[in-house]
Amino acid sequence: MFKGMIEEFNFSDDIFTKIIQLLYIQLILDIQYDRAKNDHIAPVIHRLKTSQADLNKITKCEDLIDLWDNYNFVVIDLKNVNLKMKKIVPLVLSKYVYDEHKTYENGNRYLNIIIDEAHNILSSDSYREAESWKDYRLETFEEIIKEGRKFGTYLTIASQRPSDISSTIISQAHNYFIHRLVNQEDLRAIGTSVSYIDKLTLDSIPTLPVGYCIFNGISTQMPLLLHIDKLSDEQAPNSDTVCISKMISI
Repeated sequence: MFKGMIEEFNFSDDIFTKIIQLLYIQLILDIQYDRAKNDHIAPVIHRLKTSQADLNKITKCEDLIDLWDNYNFVVIDLKNVNLKMKKIVPLVLSKYVYDEHKTYENGNRYLNIIIDEAHNILSSDSYREAESWKDYRLETFEEIIKEGRKFGTYLTIASQRPSDISSTIISQAHNYFIHRLVNQEDLRAIGTSVSYIDKLTLDSIPTLPVGYCIFNGISTQMPLLLHIDKLSDEQAPNSDTVCISKMISI
């Protein structure tokens, strides 16, 4: 219940609607006392309103719980999340766990943030978000990969499109598992960002067979050609390419 210039105001039960209502009330007070400009603050609140439906689909506000819940490994599945939330959710969670981890005494524990399909999250080119928001998103992950080591925080990324990822993030990695790439932009990104790779190794990337990769970085004195064993059917993810010929025959 809010009392003041109006006799009574009933807040919504929805948490995000309640936050927006509070922001508008605070904005009214700040404008009244000349502490803020409506043209500066109102668009930010409006952007939150436009994202409210997406946030309600992926969040459920209950009593505060531990993210780890006594486990050492937590998987966040964003398979059915739209592209906008695929950028926001990893940013918020990574920022939260990183800031929380920095409060622990160094040496007691370590944190490894693993990002699959990283080109969706760490892309340097984006036309669907404001330039300032994109800069903040990239700067957050760049800070983690550049400064996180002193706090025992590490970043592991996996992507089929390294050319879409910020070159700062790629160049700060210590070790690389490079599978077959044929796109010239991706090969150029690897060649310019990976300081441990030579021309002979770079030229061999487009001809790598299935299941093979080049391991390179500070953990080895020279590039190594590795064969990765295929997982059993019980352990393998459901990510095989659909066989069109079988579908036609059916």
